[in-house]
Amino acid sequence: MSAPTPQPTLGRTVGNGALAGAVAGGLGAAAMYWLVEPSIRAAIAIEEAGTAHEHGAGASHDHGTEALVSRSEQVVAGLVTVLVVGVLIGIAFALAHRFLAPRLPGRTPVATTMVLAGLGFLTFTLAPAMVVPANPPAVGDPATVDLRAVTYLGTIVCAVALTALVTGVARAGALAPGTRAVAAAALGVVGTVVLVAVLPHAADPVPANVPADLIWRFRVASLAQIGLMWLAMGATCAWLGQPRTVPAARARRLVAA
Repeated sequence: MSAPTPQPTLGRTVGNGALAGAVAGGLGAAAMYWLVEPSIRAAIAIEEAGTAHEHGAGASHDHGTEALVSRSEQVVAGLVTVLVVGVLIGIAFALAHRFLAPRLPGRTPVATTMVLAGLGFLTFTLAPAMVVPANPPAVGDPATVDLRAVTYLGTIVCAVALTALVTGVARAGALAPGTRAVAAAALGVVGTVVLVAVLPHAADPVPANVPADLIWRFRVASLAQIGLMWLAMGATCAWLGQPRTVPAARARRLVAA
């Protein structure tokens, strides 16, 4: 029987998480610039054109004045924010894996790390996106901001509870392996259907002047961006968490010294 892999120190766990988060944040910022930003610029152009048409020449004159913060500055601030948030989430991810790994499916640290990344994407990204889809700037009613925010957070809470329940069933020792898999899958599907049916419908209607393909490009790009971040975070944490062996020749030199 092989000896269990020693758990890294808390400091190393935090450092690995910060580095993994930085990698994920960098890739996420790149995906945001190349995938999401074009749809945002197109939506802003539609929004400004509609405002100018609605208010006439006066609105056109107002848009001609210099903005306090240019779009380029907004983009840079957004990219930096993605990087910083990635580092913070990476630390939280590494700490969560440190304490939850024994309860996650998977026989190796790499497997449990990737499972946790997948569960994070499903719980914190895909589930709320199904109930409150992301919209570009041209879509959204200010009167429904509070409803959308509460629904979004409520969806995450419900998704976390459902994920914990499904994981518990998948790890239940009283059930046979095949039964556990079927029961966990059935519970996940039924629970998801119930959540989508019960939670309030908070999606705003799409204005007639906004093309449907623009909406879907933005939503798919947003999911791809965040999905890439979860994947990169999990893969980097898994790689950093691997035990590092010292070559025999170097070990002899270290002992001799």
